[in-house]
Amino acid sequence: MADEVIKFRPPSVDSETDAERAGRLTSEVERLARLPLVEWMFYVDEVAKKHGIAPAKLKQMVEAVIKANEKKAREDKAEDRQREQRVEKKQATERREQQRASERQQRQQEREQARADREARERQRERDRELVEISKLPRAEHELRLVALAERLGEDPEVLRDEFAQFVSTEEEASVAAGEVEPWPEPVDTKTLLDDVLVQLRRYAAIHDDASAIMHTVAVPFAWCHDDLATYSPILAVQGADVDSAKTTLCQLLALLTPRSHMIVKPTGPSLYRLIDHKRPTLFIDNGDKLLARDRDLTDIVDSSWTRGIRIPRVVDGHIYEFDPFCFKIINGVDLLPHLGAATRSRCIVTEMWPKLPDEKVVEFKHAKDDERFTVLRRKLTRWFADNKAAIESAVPIMPEGFNNRLKENYVLFFAIADLAGGDWSKKVRAAAVKLTREYNVPSLGRRLLAVFHVLFSRCGKLLTSKQVEDALPAYGDEWASYRNRGRPINRWEIAQLLRPYKIIPGVIHPRGRPADRGYDATWFETAFKHFLGQELGKTSPRGRTVVRRRRRQRKHK
Repeated sequence: MADEVIKFRPPSVDSETDAERAGRLTSEVERLARLPLVEWMFYVDEVAKKHGIAPAKLKQMVEAVIKANEKKAREDKAEDRQREQRVEKKQATERREQQRASERQQRQQEREQARADREARERQRERDRELVEISKLPRAEHELRLVALAERLGEDPEVLRDEFAQFVSTEEEASVAAGEVEPWPEPVDTKTLLDDVLVQLRRYAAIHDDASAIMHTVAVPFAWCHDDLATYSPILAVQGADVDSAKTTLCQLLALLTPRSHMIVKPTGPSLYRLIDHKRPTLFIDNGDKLLARDRDLTDIVDSSWTRGIRIPRVVDGHIYEFDPFCFKIINGVDLLPHLGAATRSRCIVTEMWPKLPDEKVVEFKHAKDDERFTVLRRKLTRWFADNKAAIESAVPIMPEGFNNRLKENYVLFFAIADLAGGDWSKKVRAAAVKLTREYNVPSLGRRLLAVFHVLFSRCGKLLTSKQVEDALPAYGDEWASYRNRGRPINRWEIAQLLRPYKIIPGVIHPRGRPADRGYDATWFETAFKHFLGQELGKTSPRGRTVVRRRRRQRKHK
């Protein structure tokens, strides 16, 4: 039996209700509204004919739906934007609340920290007052009072013992180290004494630099003169390029020959000036490169103690006490000089130590305590100072060329002792001072800039523009080519800043043959050159091409 094909017959239009026709028309209109303009316009006539309406009417219906859809899209987008704004506002409010809470917490922590700091300062003041009072008691009472104080303050007794030991000697020093010896019974010749001290130092330490050895030797009798005769107290700096250079050993040897010697490590400011005021020691500070570089208060005390009579006022138990930090100081350290400020370096006599070579033989320091030569030398030094105090006090030694102001005051007693010794010591000490000064007395950056200006004026004439100076300076050293290690040359504003303390300010100049510009006139530098470049160089007025041309014009005019 063959398959019979039955054709599909759509429902009669007449059988549809009005609602169904309206629904189909609405669906068709919405479909067309979703199509691109060109496409739905193409179907308008066909769809209108299909649904039995005019094409213009259908077109209006589609456009109306399109406008309605666009309006709804805009409303939805606006609603979404408002919703996002509400979320953002809520988040911003939450962030502000969190920030306020964080700030409140931070302020609370700061208040607690400030309160803790006040309590710590109060404890420190109480500890300082108690330690001062304990230091006035007999030694037998020290331990009991320290333990009681530690219990009251809630601190470790060992910490208090260490701090107490910084500024008050809690142990009996050996009489040989403190210099408490009987004077030598016979008069002592200065030259022989210096020769013996030099031999004794080199017996235990390999001092390779002769200038440093000479200065260490004269420093020993200087230490005996210091407390009574010195107006200014130079700092003897013992530096080495690296560790294991016998710096500490040398200081220990000097301590065995100087009066009331104390060697300390990591002193605090209060402990230092109290120790000095109480003991009047010859003070040895070990590892000064690490200490002075980070302790500004300690550096200020060391600097101020260069001059006799500078006092440090402190209030103790409601009373003002003035501590005197004046004493002879020997500081050692690795590459010490760069760690010191300019003011401290100018107060130093710098010496150098190098490691001992394998074939160099010296006596081990452990044998020094049994070496009677140290006792003999201390006895001779005691007698020597008693006999020669008046002669040294009245001496007016001749200074080497260029030894003025602070440099002169550093060496005046050293030269007086050398002149008293006579012979070759007078020449050796001055030669050593000149050598060490040239090697280690580095002028300040401002003075080095003045020296470059002197050269530039001599080469280029008496008028220099700021641009000329800025371009020329890098050729005069790495310090200008990489200013303050910043990887770039110094600029004109930094040059002006360095010159400002010397009362030199760039102004308008009129170079010959060129328009007016900002720069410098050599006449503005005359006072600074005279006072800061040394007597001979300061007298020399810089001359250059500008001066020569002016003279030629004047002769031609005549």
